[in-house]
Amino acid sequence: MSLISPAGTLPPPRTFAEGQRLVYGLLAAAAGMFCAACAVAMIALLMWGGWSPAEEHSIVVIFGWSLGGFIAAMSAVIVGLLAGGPVGRFKIAATRTGATIEASSEAAPEETNA
Repeated sequence: MSLISPAGTLPPPRTFAEGQRLVYGLLAAAAGMFCAACAVAMIALLMWGGWSPAEEHSIVVIFGWSLGGFIAAMSAVIVGLLAGGPVGRFKIAATRTGATIEASSEAAPEETNA
């Protein structure tokens, strides 16, 4: 069985969890593309913005911290969508007694009844 049909479309998800993983995967991919596009736009504005020499240092500092914060925030969203989603493959919990990380496999018992 091929993962991608001849028409280029993905097969429909077989379970609710697969559908949710597909949605989260698409959101993570879109977040990464949006982050990259905004980073390129900020760099282009910095390079061709026509700043005076007196403003250049302040603009570079502001854009640098903004770009760094933006990339950090988008990375946190991507990791959160992939790892911390309601049907993600990784479950992370923090309690008063400590932190736990659980991983589930592709063939989880609750999904094998297809």
